[in-house]
Amino acid sequence: MTTGQTILAMGALVLLTTIMLNFYRIFSHSWDTVDGTQMGIDATTIATSIFEMAHGLAFDAATDTMTVRVDNKDQWLTAPASLGPETFPIIEDTLTKFNDFDDFNLYSSNYNNPPLRIDAGANGIYKADFHVYYVQPDDVNVQVWERTFTKRMDIEVWRSEPPPPAGADIDTVRMFTVMGYFTFQ
Repeated sequence: MTTGQTILAMGALVLLTTIMLNFYRIFSHSWDTVDGTQMGIDATTIATSIFEMAHGLAFDAATDTMTVRVDNKDQWLTAPASLGPETFPIIEDTLTKFNDFDDFNLYSSNYNNPPLRIDAGANGIYKADFHVYYVQPDDVNVQVWERTFTKRMDIEVWRSEPPPPAGADIDTVRMFTVMGYFTFQ
């Protein structure tokens, strides 16, 4: 091998090393994006599953066993300050014992998300916090401190384990759903 060929080989090696380092740097950034997107999908799936379960429950403890008429809602519906489960303490398996929509108020729980594939990067433990309150039927963004036939559930879901790297923001999915009670008289 001549001197010129050696210099060309060294130049090719430097060029190949530079290309490979840039490729892996770009690849690692795109993997972080994929991982963050998967976390968002998982958190949204958890929230949606809980919303579906909550909508399968009664509107209120009173409406679980009887029909509440418009003129006596203050007599039968749960007071705004009393929204939440009828039994305490709230333990992890309480979710299956909820019988009405507002039992989720101030409930907090962890959800394990095992990966579906070995290379799935968003496995971990997700935390969900709930808040249920009465809202105006005409504007579900306005909380009211009186009984109405419309309740709103807010949920926040984020991955708590493994924790994000130091200095990184915690991605939180915030969603809400509304449940109304209507009777035909």
